Amino acid sequence: MERILRSCTRQCSPVPGVRAAPSTCPPCLPLASRHYVCRSGSNNQSRRCTPAPHRRALYNIRSPDTALNKSDYGLMLPSLLTASPISFLHPTSEAPSVSLAIAAFFGLPAALWAYKCLMMVVFQRKIIYMGYAPPGARTESLGADVPMPKGLTCEELHLESEKGITLYGIDVRKDVKQTTPYARKVVVVYLQGNAGNSLARLPVFETLLHGIRPPSKPSTQPALDVSIVAVAPRSYWKSSSRTPTQRGILADYTAALSYATRRYPDSTVVLYGHSLGGAVAVCLAASLSADDYPSVKGLILENPFSSIGGMVQALYPQRWLPYRYLAPLAFDKWDAVTAVRETRPQSLLARLSKDTLVLLSEKDEVVPTSMGMELYAALQEKLAADAGDASATNGLCRQVVIRGALHERAWLERQWVSEMGAYMDSISKCDKVS
Repeated sequence: MERILRSCTRQCSPVPGVRAAPSTCPPCLPLASRHYVCRSGSNNQSRRCTPAPHRRALYNIRSPDTALNKSDYGLMLPSLLTASPISFLHPTSEAPSVSLAIAAFFGLPAALWAYKCLMMVVFQRKIIYMGYAPPGARTESLGADVPMPKGLTCEELHLESEKGITLYGIDVRKDVKQTTPYARKVVVVYLQGNAGNSLARLPVFETLLHGIRPPSKPSTQPALDVSIVAVAPRSYWKSSSRTPTQRGILADYTAALSYATRRYPDSTVVLYGHSLGGAVAVCLAASLSADDYPSVKGLILENPFSSIGGMVQALYPQRWLPYRYLAPLAFDKWDAVTAVRETRPQSLLARLSKDTLVLLSEKDEVVPTSMGMELYAALQEKLAADAGDASATNGLCRQVVIRGALHERAWLERQWVSEMGAYMDSISKCDKVS
């Protein structure tokens, strides 16, 4: 820019108030066409342009050896923009073409849908495994942030899963003073849903433990002594911050189940999965051998998923939305229905199928009750296929709908307490008989 103005100083002559055509001006004209003009010489052969006198001070034109100030560049900016390609972009009142309107009408929603679909696929594990929700779920501590339940002993525990993975959980049971000698001991291994931590389920555990009471009439059966082991898998609560995957979570809950069986070797163990934990419990039992866990006798599924793909289609039932078609792209399937149908005879799930309790909330606003019904139907089909085995036809397998209950509020209903207590009592008796 400075070089161009120096050229103007050497070539131009002032003609105030007259503006020449660009074709008659030297290269300086595009920068200052409003303030520089060209005139023919006396012999009509030479042409030269110089700044008008009233513009000389404005542009502060100096000699070729003198540098320009910053203020000079600021004053020249309007002329520079006038000569730039931007100056050729002018607003118009003409209507857009039909092709442009069609492209904008269909292209913009398609681009937004494509972007959201891409984000849902890339960050799907952040959507499924929400250990970070609600805020503070990863940093809460027992006793400081969450009060100790009255009448219960709550112990914080930690154990190792895979190499470098440390899991934290809680062991909840009634106070030692309230236990009855020679009681029937039952240990519940709890598998949580996709959000929160083990401490958030303390009200559920408190209701369950206080709801199981000694029989009012004299009975030959000892009272129940129930303990609950709730271990948070990786990326939940204080457990190691590793990316959760189906394989990793199965490894974590396998370690939790092994811990419970070692700590309570003489107790009946019951797997209890809620929401996503229900599908995890089914897949876990399908992957384990029955011979390795002889003390595991029961399985409780409360509002379980049938699969991640099924949940995607349940959340987006509209067929015109592209999100429902992302189900095949799920990294972790958690396909409980397929796990039931393809159960190996020697698996733990094959033994637990006949003694599975499926609890469904009547007004579940998160997981459709049809999913739990589909899973229960698959269990019945599997039992019917194994009807040749006498032990497959007799069991506690049944489905119960908790009237008026929501997804996370079934434990507030008396029906839930009575059903859970009756199942614990029955499963412990079956263990004694066997």
